[in-house]
Amino acid sequence: MRLVTFSNEEIFQHVGAVQGDEIADLTACDGGPTGLVRLVQQPDWAPTVTQMLKRAPRIPLGTSRLHAPVPAPPMYMAIGLNAPDHRKDINVGWLMREPKLVRIAAGYLLAHPRPKYPFFFAKATSSITGPYDPIQLPPHADHVDWEGELAVIIGADIHDADVDRARAGIAGYTIANDVSVRDWQTDNPTAASLAKSYPSHGPLGPWLVTPDELDPDQLELRTYLNGSLRQKGRIADLILSPAQIISRLSSFCALQPGDVIACGTFGGTGWPVGRFLQPGDTVRIEVEGIGHIANPVAAHGSANLARHQDGSVAIG
Repeated sequence: MRLVTFSNEEIFQHVGAVQGDEIADLTACDGGPTGLVRLVQQPDWAPTVTQMLKRAPRIPLGTSRLHAPVPAPPMYMAIGLNAPDHRKDINVGWLMREPKLVRIAAGYLLAHPRPKYPFFFAKATSSITGPYDPIQLPPHADHVDWEGELAVIIGADIHDADVDRARAGIAGYTIANDVSVRDWQTDNPTAASLAKSYPSHGPLGPWLVTPDELDPDQLELRTYLNGSLRQKGRIADLILSPAQIISRLSSFCALQPGDVIACGTFGGTGWPVGRFLQPGDTVRIEVEGIGHIANPVAAHGSANLARHQDGSVAIG
């Protein structure tokens, strides 16, 4: 099942289920959900959707604008350095270009030589944008980077959960771009959340795909910058799997239905090679079995002009 949040000329942010080249408008049903978070908060929500599909009006997918599946989740969390090849990106050339990294890394290693806990951080929910909406560059920031990731959307209350319980609590999977302002990230060791929370720096989509349709261990992620392949990695090669991430994270905080968790990026971001996002770029991230997101990059103040004015949608 593929669940979307969508709009067209007549409606705004309804919840729907993709059926071929149409969207079944679940919000339009009597008692239908007003948002995807509200939907997954309901016990046994999947059978409820199946019943609503029998009476939901159909709307052409190609005339709808897709938003992030969860435009305003209760919480958006992420994990850093969760792929071996991303860790290997660190090299002498990179460190010579980024002397602040040497200072931060040295101080961190001295203070925490053997950290027990994964590098979790929060990303502001106000950073979230749609799968085809522009990424806006902040003023006075030159080093804005891409990070293609698989994300999970939580579908149950989860706290102190083992891996099996964590896996059972996944409502579905989507694609994320953890856009990062490296200028800010290297200012001090605690700036990761600030560097990843600027408005439009959280593209998600194009939809939530339920776990019955996907085996995350079989998925491959690819990130393209202007059509050139930059990242390629198998979800099975992440250090912590999606279910393990949820389990570990749930020991620190209670997770709720609708929460979004990004599972970590692969090697091939722009930072190690000094290539950062510029106006006119397009970042496309694909995950097999889900589809793709594709976000144009706009200068500060010009993002509204770059939005899709015809409401058209690329289908992955």
